Amino acid sequence: MSDRNLRAFVEAARFGSLTRAAQQLGLGQPAVSHAISRLEAGMGVRLLERSRSGVVPTPIGAELLGTVEDAYRSIDAAVRWAMTPQNEGDVGISVSTSLASWWLLPRLPEFKRNHPEVSLRLVTADADESVDPDSVDLWIPLGPVNRPDLVATPLCDEALVPVAAPDIARRYPRPRSPGDLLDAPLLHLEERYVPRYDWARWFAHHDVTAPARLPGDRSNDYSLVLQAALDGQGVALGWVHIVADLIDDGRLVALAPPVVTEQPFTILHHASRPLSPGADALRQWLITSMAD
Repeated sequence: MSDRNLRAFVEAARFGSLTRAAQQLGLGQPAVSHAISRLEAGMGVRLLERSRSGVVPTPIGAELLGTVEDAYRSIDAAVRWAMTPQNEGDVGISVSTSLASWWLLPRLPEFKRNHPEVSLRLVTADADESVDPDSVDLWIPLGPVNRPDLVATPLCDEALVPVAAPDIARRYPRPRSPGDLLDAPLLHLEERYVPRYDWARWFAHHDVTAPARLPGDRSNDYSLVLQAALDGQGVALGWVHIVADLIDDGRLVALAPPVVTEQPFTILHHASRPLSPGADALRQWLITSMAD
């Protein structure tokens, strides 16, 4: 019962692909296929159903995966933790580029004044699947993440509001109906993760019939979308917790009341590793600052 064979099965079942499993393990695809075949032969059961589109666990394979995958996550997390130089005051946090730029960095001096003993390591990532929560103490994901090995602490509601620079806003002063914004130069975010909210959903929320593909400029970086709005290039959907300061400063104008979704933002940390005093202090400060 080789660990190599079992890991090959776990990665193939997790990705639904022998090729992606091979890339993850640093092996050739034939080696992964052979390892899984040897595992199945040794156990006397079929664990994966193979097809042209990929692989899918059999009922027995799914049961095995549900137990083994969590175990490997805990093992790998413990190994990474042991290999990382430990400093009691070091705290790592992963956030999106836009949250770091427009909300977190302007407020960090306050945290540092109150906690000078804490050294922060800020990691920005704009695609949830590329973030390894074991490499940081705290993680604020972009999209919904539901994993039993992570603890989620509510950070804030998701609230969105159309925003534009003052010159653009004067053309659409509090539109009489949300449909008035169909003629506005809309700015779109092309998300590289599970989409949270976009213009199509905003119009649908207000019962406005919109084209399947709305016109307007697009970017896969929300910081660039906000900068375009600030430069007067169009109307963007603003997450309230990110654009509130810009609205308060008069650099952006809200064109409609906010829409609150049922998908709040959370702070995640690893369930099997207690937070250090510095990490817990940062988590509590983030929650308090966001509420303020």
